[in-house]
Amino acid sequence: MNNRFLNLDALRGIAALLVVWQHSSESFVRNPGIAQHGTILADIASTVDFGRIGVICFFLISGFVIPYSFSGTDSTIKKFAVRRFFRLYPVYWLSLIMAVAASVALAEYRFSGSVIAANTTMMQGLFGFQNIQGLYWTLTVELIFYFLCVLAFALNILHRRLPLLLLCWGSLFFFVAWQLAGKLVPQIVDLPSTITYIPYCLAVMFCGALIRYCHTKKSGYLHALLGVLGFFLLPLCVLLLGVMEINVVESPFRFGLSHLIALAVFFGVLLLPIRPPAFLLLLGTISYSIYLFHPIAMRLVDWSIKQSWGQAFAALSLSFYILATSLLAIVMAWILYQLVERPSIAAGRALTRPGTASGIQSQSRPVAN
Repeated sequence: MNNRFLNLDALRGIAALLVVWQHSSESFVRNPGIAQHGTILADIASTVDFGRIGVICFFLISGFVIPYSFSGTDSTIKKFAVRRFFRLYPVYWLSLIMAVAASVALAEYRFSGSVIAANTTMMQGLFGFQNIQGLYWTLTVELIFYFLCVLAFALNILHRRLPLLLLCWGSLFFFVAWQLAGKLVPQIVDLPSTITYIPYCLAVMFCGALIRYCHTKKSGYLHALLGVLGFFLLPLCVLLLGVMEINVVESPFRFGLSHLIALAVFFGVLLLPIRPPAFLLLLGTISYSIYLFHPIAMRLVDWSIKQSWGQAFAALSLSFYILATSLLAIVMAWILYQLVERPSIAAGRALTRPGTASGIQSQSRPVAN
């Protein structure tokens, strides 16, 4: 594989750990015994917004990769849908089961049957149901992007630079216009930010698609440049509106800074001319499970230090809890990748492999990562 694409695999792992850092620091710094040792790691994560940086990197990578999952054959849409289903849903459902079980076991809160049922679709936010794990909203965005890619492919515009540019800029315009309209008519944006931010996230993804077009075709540089320009102009526009006391996001400076850092990190990693270390590639391979299961790992660490046998670890520095959560999430992710993700990915590939009877070959083949 091209070193630059391997670099993006490694970036997935880095992005997942940035999200872990953000969430674990926010959670554990609330403990006075931990905060007394210093809050610098939480302050850095909060100011720079590592979580947003990680998520934007994920969206840029999806935009860079997903449109090129389509070839020119009639079976492409079915193949794409089947493979994406087996890639995303089995381990997602397991994370859902474990999250509900953890909530019941720790006597935190219980979810209604309708909320749990809605969450099995990965589209619960669009139906007005809460996310059982807050991070699930990003998966809803992914599914919407997949649908738009399928539609664009069916219309034969998925691999054309001008439509991609229009989708990128159109999403940006819609996001800003929607937010500004909400200042005049608050009912317009009387929705969770996880819904109102969807156009912004889609713009990020289509920006990634434009960058990939330029990278692959060795042309369309102007369109890619315009897409990236829109990516840069959005945070600047948000900051300018903030100066005018029109805040279309919760923190204009934080939003703009994290947005620009994410793009710089993405380009820096993409253009890096060296092969990334094997450990980072491993993290990239299991990054989806790290992302899904780190909140559960975080709750296990928190539960442990509240037990009599864990009191010795109840007032250490914040770095200990971030590291403990990260290591536990990595171990859980590796195990679940081997037990769930890898077999389900293999099943999706087997069902869509050409020249198979009922989609499955009689002769098995090793699973490619």
